[in-house]
Amino acid sequence: MLAELTHLRERYDAILLDLDGTLLDGEARLTERTRRAVRCLCDAGFFVVLCTGRSVAGTEPIHRALGLTTPVVTYNGAWIGPLGGAPVRYRPIDATALPALFAAEAEAFFSFRHRRERKYTVMTTHPDHESVAAWYERVVRVDHPSLLPQDDLLRVSLFFDEAAFEPGEGTGTVWWRLPEEARQALRLETFPLRIFPAYRDSRLLLFEVQGAGRGKAEAFEWLASEHGIRPERTIAVGDQHNDVTMLAEAGLAVAVGNAIVAARAQAHLLIGPHDREGLAEWIERGAPLAGRAERGRLADGA
Repeated sequence: MLAELTHLRERYDAILLDLDGTLLDGEARLTERTRRAVRCLCDAGFFVVLCTGRSVAGTEPIHRALGLTTPVVTYNGAWIGPLGGAPVRYRPIDATALPALFAAEAEAFFSFRHRRERKYTVMTTHPDHESVAAWYERVVRVDHPSLLPQDDLLRVSLFFDEAAFEPGEGTGTVWWRLPEEARQALRLETFPLRIFPAYRDSRLLLFEVQGAGRGKAEAFEWLASEHGIRPERTIAVGDQHNDVTMLAEAGLAVAVGNAIVAARAQAHLLIGPHDREGLAEWIERGAPLAGRAERGRLADGA
């Protein structure tokens, strides 16, 4: 397989891999087949980087299972650095935007404030709150909102009932109530919680609010400045809204078959879906570029 990857290695030096919905299977697991395929990329000389919306703690088990030694891009580009060490890039939420964000937080069913590697929450009686707290890992439960951290926050995660909104209305209802100066200082990613295997029956919408920036595309400036790898020499693989900026700047943008339309619209190449180990299959076939489309074509045709 290494010889078959030579054509790809001649064009590209690094590959950025999203986790949920891309590298992991339909049950959010790393399969042995995919692990072997990623190891082939490493053996072929690629600088393999996990680029995810997960926290550092949520990324670490996958990084370890893959046998990687490279830094990680976590919190959608807000925390970049080596596991077990200090970040080389760190973008907390601007303190001036926090009062308005905290006001919006009060409307949510429940929320988590992410400071460094801890997530702080005031527990509620919502049926999904306890399971989400276990899913997030390293959660600190406090008894009153006044005990929540007030600064140095990487993210505030807000959970709303999607049934309370018309399609597409949730973002408008919550986001556009914020003052303009607060919106300019923040970045919003919205997901139905049911995209994650453990919550397929959930009606919750997850609003992840972070500091303004380029999202996962922050990885490109870091790769160029720290490792001399230009964007055009980089492959990115993803599936969701938070992958769009990464896909838009990559030399080769690869969308998995389950990718949303916005991600496909930025892709040069469409591979198999994550629940059929599409990434592994593509690598096993020698990562062919046959069928590569002009960016934007996949939104209509695949």
